[in-house]
Amino acid sequence: MNISASTFITVSNMISISRMMMAPIMYAFITGTFPRSWVYSLALMAYLSDLLDGYIARKRNEITEWGKILDPLADKIFVGLTCIALLSIGQLSIWYIALVIGRDVLIVVAGSFFAKRADFVLPSTFIGKATVFWIGLVLLGAFFQLNQNLVTMLYVISSCLILFSLFHYGKRMYISIRNT
Repeated sequence: MNISASTFITVSNMISISRMMMAPIMYAFITGTFPRSWVYSLALMAYLSDLLDGYIARKRNEITEWGKILDPLADKIFVGLTCIALLSIGQLSIWYIALVIGRDVLIVVAGSFFAKRADFVLPSTFIGKATVFWIGLVLLGAFFQLNQNLVTMLYVISSCLILFSLFHYGKRMYISIRNT
């Protein structure tokens, strides 16, 4: 697995790291007395940075093992801190946070074992990206206290995607290990 310093410092990886650094700012925006528009703006910046880092990595041929680690890790840190912030102000349920963070912990732990065994990192897939997108919609819906029926629908769709993406990730790992 090529995880060297030269593959760490790329434009796309720096964008992923910037998203990680946005996470504590988002926590402060949500739990503080900042305008809601700041939360929305930072969430949009984080989402666009997630799209941009992948695009740049492909466009500049900078797809690295580091990038396969940093991009999803940045998503997990950003989403996790946002969930905790929303819980702390009473706008997100504990069961949903347990589902989101539990999925992320399982993926990080299993992915670490897999990377050591298979000598490569499984890249993100459309299903994983779609799941993070729907989780983001739940977080925005909860923060902006949208219609409860809409938020419930977002919870259901997101929860189904969380479980499906976890199954999909496990299946991909199993097939990859079986084929090595």
